[in-house]
Amino acid sequence: MAEASWDWSTVQHVDREAPGFTTAVVVRGDATLAPDDHGTGFRVEGGALREGDRIRFVYGAGPGGAQVDRYAEHDARILVAVDADGDGYRRFIDDGPLLDVTARRARLLVAHGPADLGPGEAFSVRVALLDALGNRTPRLDDAEAPGPRGPQNARFEIRALPGSTVDFGEPRTLAVDAWQDGSARLPLGPVSREGVLRLGIRGLDALDGLAATLPPIVVRRSPERLVWGDLHGHSRLSDGTGRPDDYFRYAREVARLDVVALTDHDHWGARPLALDPAATRDVFETTDEAQEQERFVTIPGYEWTSWLHGHRHVLYFDPVGAEPRPEIFSAVDFATDRPDELWAALRDRNALTFTHHSAGDPVATNWHFRPDPELEPVAEIASVHGQSESMEMPMAVRGGMPGWFVLDALRAGYRLGFVGSGDSHDGHPGLPEIAGGHGGLAGLFVDRLDRDAVKESLKRRHTFATNGIRPFFEVSIDGIDMGGTLVAGDRDHLLRLRYEATEPIEAIELVRSGRVASLLPEDPLHVDLERTIPALQAGEFHYVRIRQVDGGNAWSSPIFVDAAREAGDPVPR
Repeated sequence: MAEASWDWSTVQHVDREAPGFTTAVVVRGDATLAPDDHGTGFRVEGGALREGDRIRFVYGAGPGGAQVDRYAEHDARILVAVDADGDGYRRFIDDGPLLDVTARRARLLVAHGPADLGPGEAFSVRVALLDALGNRTPRLDDAEAPGPRGPQNARFEIRALPGSTVDFGEPRTLAVDAWQDGSARLPLGPVSREGVLRLGIRGLDALDGLAATLPPIVVRRSPERLVWGDLHGHSRLSDGTGRPDDYFRYAREVARLDVVALTDHDHWGARPLALDPAATRDVFETTDEAQEQERFVTIPGYEWTSWLHGHRHVLYFDPVGAEPRPEIFSAVDFATDRPDELWAALRDRNALTFTHHSAGDPVATNWHFRPDPELEPVAEIASVHGQSESMEMPMAVRGGMPGWFVLDALRAGYRLGFVGSGDSHDGHPGLPEIAGGHGGLAGLFVDRLDRDAVKESLKRRHTFATNGIRPFFEVSIDGIDMGGTLVAGDRDHLLRLRYEATEPIEAIELVRSGRVASLLPEDPLHVDLERTIPALQAGEFHYVRIRQVDGGNAWSSPIFVDAAREAGDPVPR
């Protein structure tokens, strides 16, 4: 069989005219092969196969050929399973054939700079050429197959766009002298004053017709910086595509993420990680090797895949090489097959968990297990599956059930911040919406860029979620940042909101314990709002969501409200 995901033709020997028709013949040895009764395999006849015998398989032997992975990848493996003892159970051989799947010609240009920048700080823009499905490519037409450096003599024009409040000067022309398989870094000088930088970029010469708008770059003085993370995705080690090292390379060199985690399934896919210690070790080592100090944070993780209680990803935040090493506590292990047992196993580990697609397909979260307040501070509310924040919001997760959305969990008294993640299976962390139409990202406020700071941001719930867009988003009430806790009183509160949009804003929605007040923006791209809101009572929560005209959505983590405490009262979490 081919790898299980992404449009490979099914191996079959029944219909010669159909895709995936496969033949097999012994070219060295006395045995013969005959098609089995299932239509997908072959039976050994006329003697046993012996060491040194050779079999030739032809996949796509008929006029219909065979469809390979729709996503470009290195070392795609053709899986060969053998039932050697006739007990009815097949086992994959260790080394199946490998092949590379190449991208098609470039149809898209993507460009990203930093989200947040200090005055006087130099920065760069990352540009990448992608085909129509988001695969990184150096190819400019279907007949051309250039080397790994990409198109020669590539030039770009970059200019300030309307709404930019920082003086960028006249349009600049920048030449690329070092391509990385369709990706390049364009260094730009420092920005001297605070404001918002909005930039557009277009290709020149051979790249004419390719253009992109960068997400807003906020220039400000602040002890914290906004960084972008995608904390959930898959490779060919479970039900995704591509090698782990390519997954991290795409995150860094194409999507220009600051933080990324690869979270392959513990026991889902053709070769479950929980049953393959060597693969588990390799993926965690690859994660560590991909990290770049103070520039690119990689976080070891996996997906706890319970088809009864829902899916959670588990992330480890220990420094590179620290002991104990990250470990897989499987959802099919009797000792850790419930959420409370998983949290018990992780109690003394430097780890966090996050539930996702909580309201619906492929499996909803069992909210009867209250999220552990220490180990599960946030929930993933947006991904390729859609959004699980509210039944009333557009693009709800398929199969979404009333009562199972994260807003329902908040109403039940659970305290969860918000993140988005791609849950990409196409090898494109940070940009799965190109092929899938919907994505997810986490905006994280950190005072430095390392694993400890990322964990602290998540623990504080100082985060916001998007469905793939990259706006700047800050919310506070009486000086308490998103994710924080207010003490109830009898006075009105001051809500402060800043939002720098990626496309015009359709609505600003203030969500108070599930009730929604909708505002229209005065400026379609910029919100800088101070608003008095009525006194919040103990047990309430308040957050803001922004809806853009292009379908982009962003959600601030809620601010929660405690009762006034007497001396000696326990502190709520």
